[in-house]
Amino acid sequence: MSQTKPPTEDAQALLAAAKEHHKARRFAEAEAVYGRLIAADGGASEPRYLLGMLLVQTGRNDQALAHLREVVRLAPDNPLGLRALGHASLAAQRAEEAADAFGRLAALRPDLAEGHFGQGNALRDLGRMADAVQAYRRAVAADPKSPHVRVNLGVMLQGIAAYDEAVSVLREAADLAPDSYAARYNLGYVLSLQRRFDEAAEAYRAALTLDPDSAAAHLNLGSVLQNQHKVDEAIVSYRRAIAAAPDLVQAHINLAAALHEKQDATGAVEALRCATALDPTNLQAQVNLAQSLQAVGDSMDAEAAYRRVLEQHPGHVGALGHFSIALQQIGKRDEAKLLLDYPALLKPYRLTRPVGYADTDALNAALSAYAHAHPTLMKDPPAKATKYGSQTMEILNAPDAPIAALQRFFEDSVADYMKTVLASAKYKFAPKPPASWKLHGWAVILRSSGHQTPHFHPAGAVSGVYYVRVPKTVRDGGADEAGHIRFGHPLLDVPDAKVAEPALMASFKPEEGMLILFPSYFWHHTVPFESDEERISIAFDAIPAGAPAQTGGGY
Repeated sequence: MSQTKPPTEDAQALLAAAKEHHKARRFAEAEAVYGRLIAADGGASEPRYLLGMLLVQTGRNDQALAHLREVVRLAPDNPLGLRALGHASLAAQRAEEAADAFGRLAALRPDLAEGHFGQGNALRDLGRMADAVQAYRRAVAADPKSPHVRVNLGVMLQGIAAYDEAVSVLREAADLAPDSYAARYNLGYVLSLQRRFDEAAEAYRAALTLDPDSAAAHLNLGSVLQNQHKVDEAIVSYRRAIAAAPDLVQAHINLAAALHEKQDATGAVEALRCATALDPTNLQAQVNLAQSLQAVGDSMDAEAAYRRVLEQHPGHVGALGHFSIALQQIGKRDEAKLLLDYPALLKPYRLTRPVGYADTDALNAALSAYAHAHPTLMKDPPAKATKYGSQTMEILNAPDAPIAALQRFFEDSVADYMKTVLASAKYKFAPKPPASWKLHGWAVILRSSGHQTPHFHPAGAVSGVYYVRVPKTVRDGGADEAGHIRFGHPLLDVPDAKVAEPALMASFKPEEGMLILFPSYFWHHTVPFESDEERISIAFDAIPAGAPAQTGGGY
């Protein structure tokens, strides 16, 4: 560390003594001597640097920053000062300052991975994921053999939905470091997002060989196994997660979901009571508990549980979706009709003048080709409502011409719906229009016998479906409503559903160029159809911006 002037013999002796105190962790003594040296010569950067490092060691980051900023001012080209300022800024949650310090370090010494890596971490904390990816790439180039740099790059690539590259980078990290739990755990996470469940399970099991007591790996492995319909194995994994971390609320919730799938409603209730005892504010646990109480026939407690959620969180989509069933089951049909006000809350819109296209048919032709060519299109995706068909992951929020034209129509329609329909909903627990929102959408291509099973969208406020292609057999119509979208839960119509009157239902015949908007808590499904032609739609949610996705969608 440079000095503005050579230290005197006394100053050198004092500095050596301070370093000895520091090395021996006699922090108070070291701090006192560093302070004397700084008081005697305010332009000496080394004692100020060392005092800054001591303050970081002892958890006084804000005090450390004041000294380290001065160090960098006194010696702007010294990498040690920039490095220390970057780390202290990150520890003090000053990501902008950290990004600047590490950026200056990276410019000064581009051959060192640490500057690029620290800058990537700071940019990540700022939410600038694409910039973080580029910083991590530079760190990998500077140190190709560093596994932890690749792990962070892989995690960021997952954050920008570059899943294939994320998998490749994390596999490289795992090869570089056979003992890296982080590489295998994050690899499992990305593979599970891609629905590559066999590979994800293998990665999580590899992580668990390195850390057998990792509750997070047991929990995520259980989720993967449940998605593979290996429910018994999933239950074992969830119980191991709970054994490793008894207060891990999500493990109790997931265990309940697996027990529910095994039709062990009593066991599910017990698991959810554990979850709500650990976290009485957890909405997912509360909603699932209400649903499990329904399943064991405890209608009074179930109704009370739903109302507790809705009184605290009016408009909670998960609670409303299941409450719409419960109200019909307990005979409160008038209240159910207010909640499921299909005539008022289902609204079609028609696209007539798409921007940049001659007409709707031209846009739909482009959308059809776009959906078929989308890199995330997957046939019969596991753990999704689509059956006998294919579905993409995120398809909106792209600059490509057909998507940009369609999204403009979606945004205008949603804005109108929120202002004219959602804001006028009469039910006391109805959701209110969010101040701002963002769209998340996906394409669904159904072939003959294709359909979507009953579901609703707990993350959204408003949901919609736009029809790109409709088979002639569906357009011509029929008594069985083949290919239609139906709203309401059809299970209420089965003989043992214990509902005195027919379920509250509504149906729409899809038409090319038509968009249907509805509250996200509306259950809906599609009726299977037979045709040589495809039925193509693009569905989406308008998700409240700046808020975490709602949990509590139910089992």
